Amino acid sequence: MRLGTPETARSDGRVTAFPGGLARSAGRGGRRRLAWLAGALVTALLALWIAFASPIFAVHDVRITGSSELVRSIAKKVTASAVGVPVLRVDTGSLEAQIEADSRVADATVRRGLPRSLVVEVVARLPVLGVEKAKGQVDLVDIQGVVAERVTKAPAGVPVVSSASGQVSPAGVEAALDLLTALPESLRAKVQNLRIDATESMSFRVGATTVTWGGADRAEVKARLVQILLTKKPATIDVSAPDTPTTT
Repeated sequence: MRLGTPETARSDGRVTAFPGGLARSAGRGGRRRLAWLAGALVTALLALWIAFASPIFAVHDVRITGSSELVRSIAKKVTASAVGVPVLRVDTGSLEAQIEADSRVADATVRRGLPRSLVVEVVARLPVLGVEKAKGQVDLVDIQGVVAERVTKAPAGVPVVSSASGQVSPAGVEAALDLLTALPESLRAKVQNLRIDATESMSFRVGATTVTWGGADRAEVKARLVQILLTKKPATIDVSAPDTPTTT
């Protein structure tokens, strides 16, 4: 028998040593692992609280860039609700959707600027055509035909289309957009008095010249003819039959 080692008697009369020292060592190792795991858990919970609930990383400022003061102000109003919210909890997709819900906005991007800011990029919907409505109002539409806003007067450089029937049809709006898209940019802003008659034939003025465009077909060919014939500064140009254009 060795001193300091617990023993137990076996049935055959011999004595067997019990490894009590090993058991105590294993118990101490287990307690150390539990303590380490508990510490790691507390640290992780503290980190999560700091990131998602603490004011330390709350949104402090919103940096907004945009193509116009109007859309920047729209974005500023929407994102004001995010100030004071922990930056990792901000729903950037929801903010983008709220900004783009305004018809005057074409696109919005919201990004987290760690540690305490949001970065917003917003693009205004660019009107290329005014559509005359009742009571002296004008719908401003972009190149896709989306209505940006309703105003009493179109901005300078935005031609307005009207109809002899008093109401421009969706097909008429599409035809007018095709006409403007076909024209070079240098001419587009000079188009005035864009009209659609009862037969869906279009006409407009460029300076002192009246252009009879005709239907929506062969827009690119007609645009090239108008550009060439305008160099002669005629009183009228008729490209409704583009194979046989005429001027006076």
